[in-house]
Amino acid sequence: MSILLRSLSLLAGITLAAPASSSCLSAKETKQGVLLTREVPFYSVFYKPDGPGLTEQRLMERNHSLQPVSAVYLHPLLVEKRVSASGTHELKYANAIALEDLPKKKKNWQSETTLFINGQKSVSGATVIRFDGWGEETIASCSYKVWAINSRLELTELPPIIFEQYYSPELRLVLRSVRLSPSNKPLSEVRFDRFQIGWGN
Repeated sequence: MSILLRSLSLLAGITLAAPASSSCLSAKETKQGVLLTREVPFYSVFYKPDGPGLTEQRLMERNHSLQPVSAVYLHPLLVEKRVSASGTHELKYANAIALEDLPKKKKNWQSETTLFINGQKSVSGATVIRFDGWGEETIASCSYKVWAINSRLELTELPPIIFEQYYSPELRLVLRSVRLSPSNKPLSEVRFDRFQIGWGN
Protein backbone atom coordinates (compact mmCIF):
# COMPACT_ATOMS: atom_id res chain seq x y z
CA MET A 1 0.00 0.00 0.00
CA SER A 2 1.40 3.44 -0.88
CA ILE A 3 2.14 6.04 1.80
CA LEU A 4 -0.73 8.18 0.50
CA LEU A 5 -3.24 5.33 0.68
CA ARG A 6 -1.94 4.39 4.12
CA SER A 7 -2.56 7.98 5.20
CA LEU A 8 -6.12 7.77 3.90
CA SER A 9 -6.59 4.47 5.72
CA LEU A 10 -5.57 6.13 8.98
CA LEU A 11 -7.76 9.15 8.30
CA ALA A 12 -10.91 7.23 7.46
CA GLY A 13 -10.41 4.28 9.81
CA ILE A 14 -10.90 1.80 6.98
CA THR A 15 -9.50 -1.51 5.86
CA LEU A 16 -8.71 -1.86 2.18
CA ALA A 17 -9.32 -5.04 0.26
CA ALA A 18 -7.36 -6.12 -2.78
CA PRO A 19 -7.86 -3.90 -5.84
CA ALA A 20 -10.98 -4.81 -7.78
CA SER A 21 -9.09 -5.03 -11.06
CA SER A 22 -10.67 -8.23 -12.37
CA SER A 23 -14.30 -7.25 -11.83
CA CYS A 24 -16.48 -4.18 -11.92
CA LEU A 25 -18.19 -2.50 -9.01
CA SER A 26 -21.69 -3.65 -8.16
CA ALA A 27 -24.36 -2.06 -5.99
CA LYS A 28 -23.85 -4.86 -3.46
CA GLU A 29 -20.14 -4.10 -3.16
CA THR A 30 -20.60 -0.36 -2.75
CA LYS A 31 -22.74 -1.03 0.34
CA GLN A 32 -19.47 -2.03 2.05
CA GLY A 33 -17.95 1.32 1.15
CA VAL A 34 -15.71 2.10 -1.80
CA LEU A 35 -12.43 3.95 -2.24
CA LEU A 36 -12.09 5.93 -5.49
CA THR A 37 -8.64 7.26 -6.41
CA ARG A 38 -7.12 9.65 -8.90
CA GLU A 39 -3.34 9.38 -9.04
CA VAL A 40 -2.30 12.77 -10.53
CA PRO A 41 -2.83 15.10 -8.82
CA PHE A 42 -3.56 12.78 -5.92
CA TYR A 43 -7.20 12.70 -4.81
CA SER A 44 -8.75 9.80 -2.94
CA VAL A 45 -12.19 9.53 -1.39
CA PHE A 46 -13.86 6.80 0.65
CA TYR A 47 -17.66 6.73 0.34
CA LYS A 48 -19.91 4.64 2.55
CA PRO A 49 -23.73 4.48 2.34
CA ASP A 50 -25.61 5.93 5.30
CA GLY A 51 -29.36 5.43 4.80
CA PRO A 52 -30.41 7.40 1.71
CA GLY A 53 -27.16 9.40 1.82
CA LEU A 54 -23.42 8.90 2.17
CA THR A 55 -20.50 9.66 4.42
CA GLU A 56 -17.25 10.75 2.83
CA GLN A 57 -13.62 10.78 3.89
CA ARG A 58 -11.37 12.57 1.42
CA LEU A 59 -7.63 13.06 1.12
CA MET A 60 -6.27 15.34 -1.57
CA GLU A 61 -3.00 16.95 -2.56
CA ARG A 62 -3.11 20.74 -2.56
CA ASN A 63 -0.21 23.20 -2.30
CA HIS A 64 2.19 20.24 -1.97
CA SER A 65 0.48 18.91 1.16
CA LEU A 66 -2.22 16.35 1.95
CA GLN A 67 -5.49 17.86 3.13
CA PRO A 68 -8.21 15.76 4.80
CA VAL A 69 -11.91 16.55 4.42
CA SER A 70 -14.94 14.70 5.76
CA ALA A 71 -18.55 15.17 4.67
CA VAL A 72 -22.11 13.94 5.09
CA TYR A 73 -24.56 13.79 2.18
CA LEU A 74 -28.37 13.67 2.42
CA HIS A 75 -28.24 12.16 -1.07
CA PRO A 76 -25.08 11.45 -3.12
CA LEU A 77 -25.86 14.64 -5.08
CA LEU A 78 -26.60 16.81 -2.05
CA VAL A 79 -24.01 17.64 0.61
CA GLU A 80 -25.24 18.52 4.10
CA LYS A 81 -22.03 19.01 6.10
CA ARG A 82 -18.34 19.33 5.29
CA VAL A 83 -15.50 19.49 7.82
CA SER A 84 -12.02 20.65 6.81
CA ALA A 85 -9.11 22.72 8.09
CA SER A 86 -11.20 25.84 7.38
CA GLY A 87 -13.98 24.73 9.75
CA THR A 88 -17.43 23.16 9.56
CA HIS A 89 -19.81 24.21 6.79
CA GLU A 90 -23.43 23.03 6.89
CA LEU A 91 -26.22 23.51 4.36
CA LYS A 92 -29.83 23.36 5.50
CA TYR A 93 -32.52 22.76 2.85
CA ALA A 94 -36.15 23.90 3.12
CA ASN A 95 -37.56 21.23 0.78
CA ALA A 96 -37.83 17.51 1.37
CA ILE A 97 -35.22 15.51 -0.52
CA ALA A 98 -36.67 13.66 -3.52
CA LEU A 99 -34.02 13.27 -6.19
CA GLU A 100 -34.36 9.67 -7.37
CA ASP A 101 -37.20 10.51 -9.77
CA LEU A 102 -35.34 13.34 -11.55
CA PRO A 103 -35.10 11.54 -14.94
CA LYS A 104 -38.73 10.41 -14.93
CA LYS A 105 -40.68 13.39 -13.69
CA LYS A 106 -39.26 16.64 -12.47
CA LYS A 107 -36.05 17.06 -14.47
CA ASN A 108 -35.00 19.55 -11.79
CA TRP A 109 -35.14 20.00 -8.03
CA GLN A 110 -34.67 23.17 -6.05
CA SER A 111 -34.75 24.33 -2.48
CA GLU A 112 -34.15 27.41 -0.40
CA THR A 113 -30.78 26.86 1.26
CA THR A 114 -29.06 28.35 4.31
CA LEU A 115 -25.33 28.13 5.04
CA PHE A 116 -24.06 27.73 8.60
CA ILE A 117 -20.35 28.16 9.35
CA ASN A 118 -19.10 26.60 12.59
CA GLY A 119 -22.71 26.48 13.82
CA GLN A 120 -23.49 30.13 13.07
CA LYS A 121 -25.99 31.17 10.40
CA SER A 122 -24.16 32.87 7.55
CA VAL A 123 -26.10 33.49 4.32
CA SER A 124 -29.10 32.10 2.46
CA GLY A 125 -29.96 31.40 -1.14
CA ALA A 126 -31.05 28.46 -3.29
CA THR A 127 -29.85 25.12 -4.61
CA VAL A 128 -30.94 23.91 -8.06
CA ILE A 129 -30.18 20.39 -9.36
CA ARG A 130 -31.04 19.73 -13.01
CA PHE A 131 -31.10 16.44 -14.93
CA ASP A 132 -29.53 16.97 -18.37
CA GLY A 133 -29.66 13.43 -19.76
CA TRP A 134 -28.04 9.99 -19.63
CA GLY A 135 -24.38 9.19 -20.27
CA GLU A 136 -21.63 6.68 -19.53
CA GLU A 137 -18.52 6.85 -17.34
CA THR A 138 -15.56 4.47 -17.19
CA ILE A 139 -13.31 3.59 -14.24
CA ALA A 140 -10.63 0.91 -14.53
CA SER A 141 -12.10 -0.39 -17.82
CA CYS A 142 -15.57 -0.70 -16.29
CA SER A 143 -18.45 1.34 -17.72
CA TYR A 144 -21.45 2.61 -15.81
CA LYS A 145 -24.64 4.32 -16.91
CA VAL A 146 -24.91 7.78 -15.35
CA TRP A 147 -27.11 10.82 -15.06
CA ALA A 148 -25.60 14.07 -16.34
CA ILE A 149 -26.41 16.58 -13.62
CA ASN A 150 -25.98 20.35 -13.35
CA SER A 151 -25.81 21.42 -9.70
CA ARG A 152 -25.94 25.10 -8.77
CA LEU A 153 -25.70 26.73 -5.32
CA GLU A 154 -26.38 30.47 -5.22
CA LEU A 155 -25.93 32.26 -1.89
CA THR A 156 -26.44 35.97 -1.26
CA GLU A 157 -23.45 38.13 -2.23
CA LEU A 158 -21.34 35.09 -3.13
CA PRO A 159 -20.44 33.82 -6.62
CA PRO A 160 -22.46 30.74 -7.65
CA ILE A 161 -20.95 27.30 -7.04
CA ILE A 162 -21.65 25.23 -10.16
CA PHE A 163 -20.81 21.60 -10.85
CA GLU A 164 -21.41 19.24 -13.74
CA GLN A 165 -21.72 15.80 -12.15
CA TYR A 166 -22.03 12.27 -13.51
CA TYR A 167 -24.01 10.15 -11.08
CA SER A 168 -24.51 6.37 -11.21
CA PRO A 169 -27.97 5.58 -9.81
CA GLU A 170 -27.01 1.89 -9.65
CA LEU A 171 -23.93 2.48 -7.50
CA ARG A 172 -25.34 5.64 -5.85
CA LEU A 173 -22.02 7.39 -6.47
CA VAL A 174 -20.86 10.46 -8.38
CA LEU A 175 -18.18 9.06 -10.70
CA ARG A 176 -16.98 12.33 -12.24
CA SER A 177 -17.33 15.97 -11.24
CA VAL A 178 -16.45 19.18 -13.11
CA ARG A 179 -16.38 22.60 -11.43
CA LEU A 180 -17.74 25.31 -13.74
CA SER A 181 -17.34 29.08 -13.85
CA PRO A 182 -20.42 31.36 -13.86
CA SER A 183 -20.06 31.36 -17.67
CA ASN A 184 -20.03 27.51 -17.65
CA LYS A 185 -16.33 27.12 -18.49
CA PRO A 186 -14.58 24.13 -16.83
CA LEU A 187 -12.34 25.17 -13.92
CA SER A 188 -11.30 21.80 -12.49
CA GLU A 189 -12.26 18.14 -12.79
CA VAL A 190 -12.18 15.00 -10.69
CA ARG A 191 -12.09 11.81 -12.78
CA PHE A 192 -11.11 8.62 -10.95
CA ASP A 193 -8.56 6.06 -12.21
CA ARG A 194 -9.39 3.07 -10.01
CA PHE A 195 -11.40 1.73 -7.12
CA GLN A 196 -11.06 -0.57 -4.14
CA ILE A 197 -13.64 -2.06 -1.80
CA GLY A 198 -13.29 -1.21 1.88
CA TRP A 199 -15.27 -1.20 5.10
CA GLY A 200 -15.24 0.67 8.40
CA ASN A 201 -13.45 -0.84 11.37
